[in-house]
Amino acid sequence: MKHSQLDSYRELEKADDEINSALHRLEGEGAPSAPEIISMIFGNPFEIAVLGSLLHHIFPDAQIRRFESSTDWENEKSDASNIEIVLYNLGDRRISDPDVKTEVQGFIKDAGSRQVILISRSGDSLAVFHAIDCGASSFIPPNAGVDELVEALCAPASKCVVIPRSSIPSMLEALGDRPERKPGLERFFTERQLAVARALQRGDANKIIAYDLGLCESTVKVHIRNIMRKLKATNRTQAAFRLNELANGSDDIEVLPED
Repeated sequence: MKHSQLDSYRELEKADDEINSALHRLEGEGAPSAPEIISMIFGNPFEIAVLGSLLHHIFPDAQIRRFESSTDWENEKSDASNIEIVLYNLGDRRISDPDVKTEVQGFIKDAGSRQVILISRSGDSLAVFHAIDCGASSFIPPNAGVDELVEALCAPASKCVVIPRSSIPSMLEALGDRPERKPGLERFFTERQLAVARALQRGDANKIIAYDLGLCESTVKVHIRNIMRKLKATNRTQAAFRLNELANGSDDIEVLPED
């Protein structure tokens, strides 16, 4: 469900207390390392205006720049990469989506030394890890407050990663629910396929594989055909290479499920 303008007004009212809380805490800790340029990339002009007003209130000396897309930002980005922080809004999209993650990785690479903070309305429990993996300096989930955004904006350096406190429970829950992964090839193949796959890694001929495993040569051919299909390999050499990559723990090889 998309956010309405009424939703954003309610969030603005709630944010007032959070702003005061963040400002009082930062004053107690000494002068914050306030950003000099804050560039906001949002798809919704109303949300840009709301957050821009909040940030101007918190950082009155900062230059607040607003863009409706990453393309607009790219066309007008400043040369002051060392003092610019970019807020990149994902909206309702999940960073765990491969296409979205690829987009974010490309943007952060193009951003150079700028800090990039990702903001999302998606409650993906592992989103923080995906964001850090992309190179983001922080990820602001939908349950985070303005005070946590302020802390992320005041992070001292681009190598500092800020994880909002509100993300910790979901992260721990997600990590606790993850099933234990079997090492290497065992994750992808049945016991018999595994034996044939290991022989294929060694470069054994079908007759040798059949003799060693006590199988008919025709059965070995069926197993090899299924292994090659799962690896999307067009020949035995390619299959052996991909098997070696998987055995070494690579996550870059796509393995198709069983028919």
